[in-house]
Amino acid sequence: MSRLTSTYRTLSVFIILWMSSALQAQTGSQAVDSTGPPTKSGAIVRSLILPGWGQIYQERLTQGALLYATSATFYYRTVFHYWYYKKNGSEYHYQLFKTNLSVAGFLYLINLLDVSDAAIHEKPRGWQGGLLNNRPLKSPWGAVLRSAILPGWGQVYDRAYWKAAGYLAVDGYLFYRAHQADRKYRDTGQTRFREEYSKFSWYFGAAYLLTLADAYAGAYLFKFDQAMRLTVHPDWGKSYLGIRAYVVF
Repeated sequence: MSRLTSTYRTLSVFIILWMSSALQAQTGSQAVDSTGPPTKSGAIVRSLILPGWGQIYQERLTQGALLYATSATFYYRTVFHYWYYKKNGSEYHYQLFKTNLSVAGFLYLINLLDVSDAAIHEKPRGWQGGLLNNRPLKSPWGAVLRSAILPGWGQVYDRAYWKAAGYLAVDGYLFYRAHQADRKYRDTGQTRFREEYSKFSWYFGAAYLLTLADAYAGAYLFKFDQAMRLTVHPDWGKSYLGIRAYVVF
């Protein structure tokens, strides 16, 4: 019963946070993005594939993060309890499996209703800023959130595809090594595996933070080099002689 109560408490906290963030978003500033306003179908299809993705596509980052993290938690708990049920045949784990699966399905439905309502009723978000504007062309925190969900996604958003592949590979490798060391320690109890787990956990943490920082910087400085490329040409008229500077795109 304690785990069941914990499940519903988590769900209640999620609903409260989601409603408060939705109200706050109505009065907040528009997100920064140069990829164009999101389409209705694009947002809905993304949320059909992965809860929260459509909200992130709409640049409603708080709702997207909450939906993604909470849904992932209940999907994980569903798989966890189902695995234990199949392994031991425990009725206790079977009941928790059904409970978590129901909550995960409920959150999936909320995710679709929320993204559809925003797509239909809210003004399209996104910002078509110019290169010489004092605001970044990409959303720095949008890039950070993407890389927090999946290392390298923020770099894809920044159109730094080679960096995205590199960060995904490095973070994935370090996470895998830490996971393997933890599993071996649990199986054998040998101290060396615990030390290896601690070492690779620190390495992964450092690489993960670097991935987030790079995503932020990449978004903030997106096309900054283009904005700084100027060409100078002579210019004259009847009463003046000088030079004219142009931005090269």
